[in-house]
Amino acid sequence: MKNGKYLVGVVGAGGIGRYHIDGWKKIHDVVVYGISDVSQQYLDEVSKKYEIPVAVKDYKKLIDIEEIDIIDICTPNAFHYPVTIAALKNGKHVICEKPLATSSKDVEKMIQVAKENKRKLMAAQNQRFTQTGKMTKAMIDQGIFGEIYFAQCYAVRRRELPPRDTFIKKELSGGGPMFDIGVHILDITYWFMGCPVVHSVKGVTFTKLAKNDDITGTWGQWDTKKFEVEDFASGFVLFKDGRALQLTCSFLSNLPSNLSAHLYGTKAGMIWPEMKMFSEIKGLHCDSTLTPIVPDNEPSHHRELAHFLECVKENREVLVKPEESLGVIKILEAMYISDQKKKEVVF
Repeated sequence: MKNGKYLVGVVGAGGIGRYHIDGWKKIHDVVVYGISDVSQQYLDEVSKKYEIPVAVKDYKKLIDIEEIDIIDICTPNAFHYPVTIAALKNGKHVICEKPLATSSKDVEKMIQVAKENKRKLMAAQNQRFTQTGKMTKAMIDQGIFGEIYFAQCYAVRRRELPPRDTFIKKELSGGGPMFDIGVHILDITYWFMGCPVVHSVKGVTFTKLAKNDDITGTWGQWDTKKFEVEDFASGFVLFKDGRALQLTCSFLSNLPSNLSAHLYGTKAGMIWPEMKMFSEIKGLHCDSTLTPIVPDNEPSHHRELAHFLECVKENREVLVKPEESLGVIKILEAMYISDQKKKEVVF
């Protein structure tokens, strides 16, 4: 802290990093004190635009600044683990973009180091901070849906593959749409279901379109020779209590884009995030679309930052518990292993 303000350091000054800086700038008792990025161009652009006093290429120099309270990690997936470990060991609280890490072993170590250093650690799973996300979870916890015994969740894009190396090279991303967008819908659906203990996972992955030169990308063209990850993945999760979940995700689908969860409950069902609800009253179909009375004007990415700061200030438990993020990464990891071994992975 400095002059009664919480100091934040942002590692990664690309698109999502700048979006996070916008969010931090809205909070009156926060100062974005420093940024780190391997790109000098990004450092120059961002430090000038946001009037950030410290801009360094080496993230360790940023982490070494004693007054910084929080490190916000917005790097490619492969660097989440080393930056988080270094920050935690230096006494910083850490909020890290999804996925928390690319392996369950790394997440377990992150949790351990956070506990040893008595620091907060949270994955930036912004969908939990949307109005529809929070309200649906509250309704489920109130028993309005009964038991959510099955869910289908989709993170499907039509011709929307990010063309940068950080998304198509496995050493940087850890995986394709499963790690990039599948983690979003899996996390919130898993949370809706109460984060049950996993029994087994079966998964398949395909690279059917991304290496074809005649496929057009909405966001620009990628180097097909560099493409190393899947462009489609699907999996089935069986929980120890008998409930189940199905995940499907894609960058280049020949079907419409779709980010949704279909929740099957014993009292009611829902298609989220549209909040279309289906139930029965006295032999009659009861179908409705729920809408928040208060408009959802605050970006969920910004809301999660404010939440994390409050947890730091008041020593409260974060909404996205690291142990829940570990469960999500274990599921995704098992889907890749299942695909490689062509068999179900039993936990």
